[in-house]
Amino acid sequence: MENIMTKNSRQQEQAAARDSVIRGNDIHNEVCQIVVDALKDGKMEPEHIKEVLRAVVNGAFEGETDSEPEAKEVLQKTVAGIDDALSQVAQASSLAIEEATGNVDEFTEHDLKRALADLNDLEKLFFDTLTEVAKGGQELTSSTINSIVEHLQQSSTSVGRTVAETSSHLRNVHEITS
Repeated sequence: MENIMTKNSRQQEQAAARDSVIRGNDIHNEVCQIVVDALKDGKMEPEHIKEVLRAVVNGAFEGETDSEPEAKEVLQKTVAGIDDALSQVAQASSLAIEEATGNVDEFTEHDLKRALADLNDLEKLFFDTLTEVAKGGQELTSSTINSIVEHLQQSSTSVGRTVAETSSHLRNVHEITS
């Protein structure tokens, strides 16, 4: 039953992203909201995150035009929306970690390190998923996504900055060593 619900959720996210791109009004914010809504249930397993991101990017592909400049712009807005969504998820996760460490005596240093490691993996999941999707896309889509990923890796992402800040804060507050 859960697999059917998960499949339906991914299809809904893909359709929502496609529709957002077709409307073309506010792709960045709509994609951001789609991703935040899909991840707000707290399921931070890497495979779940990758499935959500894949569905959203594939939906954006479905809605894009054949015009190269427009397709590039759509993909840039989609990726920026995902980046901002993951940044929001990272902030929410950080707050949840901080609350858990303050309220639960059993929350050990090991638990905190694991939570921080999961948080730190968000940016890598983002890049890995985009790269995987690019491999399966058309030439224009693949080259556009690959150049976006390359640019983000060199300049940094919103999620990367958020993760670095929140990880540093949590490590300082809880005096955790790497």
